[in-house]
Amino acid sequence: MKRLGAEVLKCVSAVVLVCVSAAVAQGQPAPDLRAHRLLLDGGVVWSGSYAIGDSTAQLRGNAAGPSPPPFTLFSSSSEVGSVTSVVARVGFTLTPRLVLEGGAAFGTPRVPVAMSRDPEASPQQLAGEQLKQYLFDAAVVWHLPMRWGVRVRPFVIGGVGYLRQLHEERTLAETGQVYYGGLGVRHWRRGGSGVARAFGLRGDVRANVRLGGIDFDDKNRVFPTLSVHLFVSL
Repeated sequence: MKRLGAEVLKCVSAVVLVCVSAAVAQGQPAPDLRAHRLLLDGGVVWSGSYAIGDSTAQLRGNAAGPSPPPFTLFSSSSEVGSVTSVVARVGFTLTPRLVLEGGAAFGTPRVPVAMSRDPEASPQQLAGEQLKQYLFDAAVVWHLPMRWGVRVRPFVIGGVGYLRQLHEERTLAETGQVYYGGLGVRHWRRGGSGVARAFGLRGDVRANVRLGGIDFDDKNRVFPTLSVHLFVSL
């Protein structure tokens, strides 16, 4: 949990620094998208690692007594490692500030395994298998009514996704859902008047809750993501 908290704090700090450095005079008009237009996005998203369960291999002990303590052969802990995925998104601007969008992301995270408590060997880290991971999601993006200059505007985002994870041999698939919410900024390189075509950069940080998917303990998991995209309105 400490590691996860540090990753989330790092992502939030990065977004805050971008926002502060981009903010300009409050008296200038805030940029807007064009209403009733398609919005195309493409870029990369970094997903943080999260644990998926621990296990301990034990044998019945041979000590004296009716209930001898078990003998531990070894313990293992697994996680879905951090990964950078490619992402593509399509949105529709209901208003200059409100966007409905959907997207797809693909990545290949590893599932490393940490071995410990083996009386005959020192702790070691195994690379584990490599997954093929797909995420299809839908979201609502609302640009905040804040004046941060003629080119930068913050937004909040919330959505839900369908997760599909394929094991390395592609003989077994696990599915689940991802719910998320976050904060981001959009930086217009062109446009922003609400009447002209727009082109620019977008970044956001999110907190994600994963239900289902590959997990040895069948628990819900929380992990951060940080994304950077190019966007263009048609």
